[in-house]
Amino acid sequence: MKDAKERNVKLLRPNLLHNKMRIVAIIQARMGSTRLPGKSLLPIAGFPIVVLAAKRAARKGLEIRIATSVDPSDDLIVEVAEKAGIPVVRGPVEDVLRRFVQATADLSDESLVVRLTGDNVFPDADFIDLMVKEFQVRDIIYLTSGTQDSGLPYGLAVEVFQCAVLREAHQKARTRYEREHVTPWIKSTYGVEIFKPIDVPGSWGALRCTIDNLEDYVRACRVFSIHGGDPVRASWRELCKILAELPDAPKFRMPGREYGGSFHSILILGTAQLGMEYGRANTSGCPSEDEAMQILKTAVNLGVTHVDTARAYGDSERRIGLFLERGYHQAIKVITKLDPLEFLPPNTPRRCVRSAVDASVFRSCRELRVSHLDVLLLHRANHLDSHGGSIWERLCELRDEGVIGALGVSVQNVDEAKRALANPDVRYLQLPFNILDRRWLNSAFQESLRARPDVVVLARSPLLQGLLAVEDPTVWPRVPGLDPRRILSKLRTLVDRLGRRDVVDLALAYVQGQKWIHSVVLGVEKVDQLVDAAKLMTTPALTPEECRLVQQEIEGGPEALVNPALWDFRE
Repeated sequence: MKDAKERNVKLLRPNLLHNKMRIVAIIQARMGSTRLPGKSLLPIAGFPIVVLAAKRAARKGLEIRIATSVDPSDDLIVEVAEKAGIPVVRGPVEDVLRRFVQATADLSDESLVVRLTGDNVFPDADFIDLMVKEFQVRDIIYLTSGTQDSGLPYGLAVEVFQCAVLREAHQKARTRYEREHVTPWIKSTYGVEIFKPIDVPGSWGALRCTIDNLEDYVRACRVFSIHGGDPVRASWRELCKILAELPDAPKFRMPGREYGGSFHSILILGTAQLGMEYGRANTSGCPSEDEAMQILKTAVNLGVTHVDTARAYGDSERRIGLFLERGYHQAIKVITKLDPLEFLPPNTPRRCVRSAVDASVFRSCRELRVSHLDVLLLHRANHLDSHGGSIWERLCELRDEGVIGALGVSVQNVDEAKRALANPDVRYLQLPFNILDRRWLNSAFQESLRARPDVVVLARSPLLQGLLAVEDPTVWPRVPGLDPRRILSKLRTLVDRLGRRDVVDLALAYVQGQKWIHSVVLGVEKVDQLVDAAKLMTTPALTPEECRLVQQEIEGGPEALVNPALWDFRE
């Protein structure tokens, strides 16, 4: 990646001040939103949203164009834009990358593209000027304000890059996800440089100013109404200040980092509990549908970027699908898992295996109410090579066809993980890990992991299916020679010694302290559990020295304890 970046910088940098260089903002907009139909033309302060976004961006003379689709439903956008004097370019419905290339066909390679979306009305000319100047001063390939690392509200999103890079992406981007979202190929190839304006209050990063659903729309209307001045000239800082002062404004947002071209919050919501009774320490059962919707909505408001589910998690996928359909498709991504396919004997004909894979994948799409899956994991690691490799072969084909964004494996032990890491098509690895589990500190596993920096590692069951949350030794599995009371006593001693709130805080801080883990998958049955866990995940992780102290004071539990698949509760 670095070599490619350096190569292109040398090629393009001398031309940055070329007299043919232009700066053009492209606003993508469509009427066919499933989240909030027709939102591009909904009124805010007397303007259709897309027109307001365009006029705010162009207030100081920036050249601007709207890129919409050839679908007849978007004729209305063309009509409204033309009346407002805004140029429009039309292109494919799903291939938005091609649409951007068409919209910039008359520009030189050296020209700069400012990418905006028609549902974000907070960015203005001043904000864009700041970003363009920083892009030029820093001499970089790609700059964005649309990540949580920027400290800005979700929706104050602007991207800046050169036309040459856009055209390169058009030539080389293959997956549906890359083409629909325009810049993933650029980000994964050249890296992400983040715009962080000065003098921005820390609380602003928790805010949301995009317009994905009705609630977002009402919020944006309130902000512009409270401002009361000229909506085109309203400063982005003034609007953010009003947004932060709304009574229901969130106070913090889950931190995270960019991996593989996609931002991942440090906490990922596990949803087995939302589809069935799950967890040894779960005493409240499966939440009602309304409770499940509230948990998912709270996760979005807290800045959780992904939910984890599976075909095998009962009603989980269907409930997530209902939630996404309410206007949250862009707010959160879904990691799901293939059906365990336990009904397929080893000698099943290849065509039948492939049909079973298709049935699982398309059932997930139907339940989640999506046209493609963001991330799909194998629920059984042996499916990497079982059935003559036909399961994994078919999944790779579906990925290449754009039905799946990225593939991964859910593993139970180190051997499975090492086999998964040896496969170059694996981009996600999910494994069980907690404060009592030493298996993953194995040097051979860590060496395999270091060889795959492109793999996102997700740690599930950080509280050992709730055993560490309730501190009740009677719910622990029967393991010869294991004394739960002794372990819990040592954990409480460490809580006091390390100044943590309780065992839950200690356990989460320990998992967070493992730098090789990118995100923690945690399931809840109630909203208050999620809010509490989110707050804990924003507190400092244990330092390497503190993690070593934990490992010295508490020996690792046997696999019969740390691997829930082996638990025994027989009397």
